[in-house]
Amino acid sequence: MKTVIFIAVLLSACILRPEHNAYRTEDGKGAKERVEGEHLEISFRFRRGGIASSQYAIWIEDESGKVVRTVYATSFTVKGGYAYRKEAIPTWVHKANPAKMSPNRIDAITGVTPRDGTLNYIWDGKSDDGKPVPKGTYTLFVEGTLYWKSRIVYSGKVNWGSQERGPFP
Repeated sequence: MKTVIFIAVLLSACILRPEHNAYRTEDGKGAKERVEGEHLEISFRFRRGGIASSQYAIWIEDESGKVVRTVYATSFTVKGGYAYRKEAIPTWVHKANPAKMSPNRIDAITGVTPRDGTLNYIWDGKSDDGKPVPKGTYTLFVEGTLYWKSRIVYSGKVNWGSQERGPFP
């Protein structure tokens, strides 16, 4: 039996000091976006699976457990797939409630399922409404559906607004 690793082994993130610059690319291809200032870089290796797989979401929660920003979620799930495939990123669906999202918000967080490779995302310290979040401790989540009910969830604390590097190497 062959096992496909969906979000595998590597999940690295770090908060960079304001004087650093970074570039955002998805799947190592496409447009590059210059990001300046404090931000969180989220990277992981991705490999598409077969039927009922390849769904994932990346989001940030405040200390009370409220979603302050969805960085990315796969289009299938966000655009209604959650209604008939309840196994698709259920934690994010429950917390973010895509049924109540506006079409503009959905367009802002979704995209086609990427190709295999290392994916990189950036959180710029803003909430879903585009406002900067206050200093504090936030939790990064990456949830992925492997096959039907098989899923994984990674999480880590982020000290936002500090001058020290984040919790990941």
